[in-house]
Amino acid sequence: MRFHSTIFAAFVLGSAPAFAAPVDCSKGPIPAGPAKGTLNGVPFTADLVRLDPIEQRTQGPATFDVWHIYLSDKAGSKFDFTVITVKGKQPDGHTFVSDVTGNGPEAGPGSHEVQGWEMTAKGNEVGFYEVNDASLQAAFGHRTGNAMPVSLHFCVPSKKTDVAGAITVPLK
Repeated sequence: MRFHSTIFAAFVLGSAPAFAAPVDCSKGPIPAGPAKGTLNGVPFTADLVRLDPIEQRTQGPATFDVWHIYLSDKAGSKFDFTVITVKGKQPDGHTFVSDVTGNGPEAGPGSHEVQGWEMTAKGNEVGFYEVNDASLQAAFGHRTGNAMPVSLHFCVPSKKTDVAGAITVPLK
C-alpha cells in the first residue's frame, strides 16, 4: 500500500504545472529599435508621441513636476504613462520603474515616481488599477534641443500586452 501511495504522489507532483515567475518588464535590458509590440493582443507601433504641458502637483510635503507621455498608432491604439520628479528636477538620465506589484522608487515621501498608465486598443480601455501583473521601465536619455529619447518596456501578460523600444518625446 505504501508503494502505491508513493507512486501516486510522484505522479501528482510530476504532473502539476510549474508556476512561472511573473514577467517583470521593469528589470533587464530594453529591446533596441522603435517602440512596438502588442496592446490587448492587438499589434502596436508608436507612430506618434506627445507630452502634455508639464504641470505641478503637490502631494504631502513635496511639489512635483508631472510628465504625462502619450504613444499612439495609426489604428487608434494608445498607451500613456505618467512619471513625476521633484519640482525643477529634470528626468534626463533617469530610469523610472514600476514592478509587477506596482512598487518602485519614490520621487518624494509617499509618492511613487511612476504614477500610472492606461492603454486602449480596439476600444478596450485598461488602466493600471485594473490588473495585478503590469510592469514598466522607462529609461530617459539626455535631451537634445527640443527632444528627449526614452527607451521603454511595458508589459501586462494577462492583457496580452508587451511594448518595447525607443521613442522620442517632443519637449515643445
